Amino acid sequence: MKKSDGIPQDLREFLNILEGKGNLKVVEGADWNIEIGAINEMMAEKKGPALLFDKIKDYPKGYRVATNILHRNDFQKIAFGIPENLSNLDAVKFWKDKWNRFKPVPPKVVNKGPVLENVMEGKDIDILKFPTPKWHEHDGGRYIGTGVATITRDPEEGWINVGTYRVMIQDKKTVAFYSSPGKHAVIMREKYWAQGKECPVVMCFGQQPLIFGSSTMGLPWGVSELDMVGYMQGKPVDVILGKYTGLPIPANAELVIEGFSPSTKLDGRPEGPFGEWTGYYASGRRDEPVVHIKRIYFRNNTIIHGQPPIKPPVNTWFPIPLHTATMLWTELDKLGLQNITGIYVHGPGNRVICVISLKQRFLGHARQVATAAGALLIGGACTGRYIITVDEDIDPSDLDEVLWAVCTRCDPEMAIDIVPGFLTSPLDPMLRPEKRERGDFTTAKVFINACKPYHWKDRFPPINRAPSETREKVMKKFKELFSK
Repeated sequence: MKKSDGIPQDLREFLNILEGKGNLKVVEGADWNIEIGAINEMMAEKKGPALLFDKIKDYPKGYRVATNILHRNDFQKIAFGIPENLSNLDAVKFWKDKWNRFKPVPPKVVNKGPVLENVMEGKDIDILKFPTPKWHEHDGGRYIGTGVATITRDPEEGWINVGTYRVMIQDKKTVAFYSSPGKHAVIMREKYWAQGKECPVVMCFGQQPLIFGSSTMGLPWGVSELDMVGYMQGKPVDVILGKYTGLPIPANAELVIEGFSPSTKLDGRPEGPFGEWTGYYASGRRDEPVVHIKRIYFRNNTIIHGQPPIKPPVNTWFPIPLHTATMLWTELDKLGLQNITGIYVHGPGNRVICVISLKQRFLGHARQVATAAGALLIGGACTGRYIITVDEDIDPSDLDEVLWAVCTRCDPEMAIDIVPGFLTSPLDPMLRPEKRERGDFTTAKVFINACKPYHWKDRFPPINRAPSETREKVMKKFKELFSK
């Protein structure tokens, strides 16, 4: 069994690592219709092993689907190259500190790679040859794009974006291309359409986990996720260039389509509903853009990465919020905000409840930090409703500690503000029907200051907890009581 000394370079290497640790289970004979989704959901609820489905109903052996590969902290740390002994909050700090030293490492163009082992083109194109699950009972179709990395290029600036946007199969040569408003791929495709052109698109349905993880992060406009992956792993991502689009395709990807997305005025088709990370079917069914497939690339014994959301509080999408907390913290640092000691994002999708710990240095400090976080359309401040500031003695990754601070340090009369008009998403189940109908995807944010009141924080009642020095002393003296 081959193991990686660093960040796994493709999906198979990652699965090999999990298997070597006894954390991968092969499941044979499952039905693509609902059954795979139910097994995935039930195993995620118990934080069980990763799953590799083979001999799927109606499909030959070797057409596989991998699920639950990133739903545990230890799995996520392996995929991102984070030391497994770090706490969740320290993992966020580790990733943030590494990202703050970012220098782009562009991908390397190569002429060959495993993704070229098989190619479908012209009349042979048939995306239905791959075992795409219908994940949830009320889903509007079969969603091949859940653990997907979608690659587009800005037609004006030329930089490459990699994002995660859900993909439903329409027919054997066409897939849907759904994304919430404001996402980078949406901006890019609308630029093509404004020029009277179709948008070139590549979609990877199984790839290096770090590429997928990076595709879920809200990187700044103009920063390519492929450049970031190259930097994080210390070497360029090997890519081939698509025959029709010229877009970079990760050479070690499992299954890739290349094609073009026309304006919805030319071809928009019904998409959805889909059970989303909020735990609801909120966005309904309506016409969305599509991609006309020009070419399909796939490896022998291909593996689709299935990453369907399930009902919270279970989280199959990165239990450590690297994709939200890291980027928000980074951007707040760039603004020069002082003495932030920790950021963590909780709730569905790790997007809804943003907690920021800080050492208060001046009157209004906590409000300044919270307001800046709310204004940034990234991380937990994007689709989330709650931004909570706490003192530095509170661990923002521990919701019990955060709730204690809210209950004992927040004056509801003076320290809670509700501000309307922030961008949310069509996936938001609390959008009123009349707002949804007119395309008003905005929400209010709740700012909760759970820090000790600054003007009398030094007179705030002391905490009834043994000091660190005492705890260390008794740990040494009675070490047999605390040994494992």
